[in-house]
Amino acid sequence: VANALSMLGKLFFFGGENIMRTKYETIIEAIACAMEDHSYNSRWYFDFDEQDIVPLTEEYECYPEEGHRLLYIEPMESWESFKLMEDFIETVSDKADQDKLWSALRQRRPFSAFKRMLYYTGQREKWFAFHDDQMRQIVEKWLEHEEIIYENGVFTCNSDYVFEYFNEDD
Repeated sequence: VANALSMLGKLFFFGGENIMRTKYETIIEAIACAMEDHSYNSRWYFDFDEQDIVPLTEEYECYPEEGHRLLYIEPMESWESFKLMEDFIETVSDKADQDKLWSALRQRRPFSAFKRMLYYTGQREKWFAFHDDQMRQIVEKWLEHEEIIYENGVFTCNSDYVFEYFNEDD
């Protein structure tokens, strides 16, 4: 099973610098990615036995290990992602750039128009910093809501929504 630590790796490259990520930071980023994944063919889970984020997708026959304790990671609603873009625009100090970004959100395909306009206005790096910070806060609220605790390098959860996975096809 492909997992978050192997998919994302422990080494990230930002601005040409090598930055080592802790297990906690890697899991936070993986949960954020799972929350933003709206693909119809996969669902993401926190696997407490693997201490990782794992996909469940029939199309690619990718399943968690039998008997592992899992918690479903609900994808964000599109309106929540849209709200992040609106919140970012409010932080842009250049009025002309702000107007261009608002205009992008009124386009037929606001998400792709916004991404293009970020590049055009030179706000792309600021957006990524804002987005990453906001997603970290969203994930940390989710961890708290789901009663997930990170202590001594281990994630634990006593939520009633944690279940043991068994493949019904076997």
